[in-house]
Amino acid sequence: MSTADYDVRQVIESYVEALGQPNGTFVRDASELAYSKEVIKYALQFCIRSATADEARAALRSAYISLGNFQQLTAEEKGAVALLSEVGEPAAEGSELQQEQARRLGPVAVPLQAVMDRLKADLAILTQELKELPGGG
Repeated sequence: MSTADYDVRQVIESYVEALGQPNGTFVRDASELAYSKEVIKYALQFCIRSATADEARAALRSAYISLGNFQQLTAEEKGAVALLSEVGEPAAEGSELQQEQARRLGPVAVPLQAVMDRLKADLAILTQELKELPGGG
């Protein structure tokens, strides 16, 4: 893949637009992206390498890591993530609200765990790639 294959500016602009869309949870559906994660990652790497301003490089690094939040979700996982968003932030331990949240999330614990495992793995890979990238870390 080369920068000639895609308009880097257009890839980055569409990704920034996706990042700006409201979402009730940190897990995002990769289908929200106009380009594949690999194309976006390549465009971000190109921009990080060529950025001269520290502020721009910091924003690009943050966007690079945020790419890990976008996951390919099955229909079951989409439902689980939607429920997670609906349930909201974890309540205080031992509270009635926490018990209610646990009751509601219990049936979707397995698909949520699968999503979280993939997300954690992606974040670890992206973080390592960023450290190895000139201007990345």
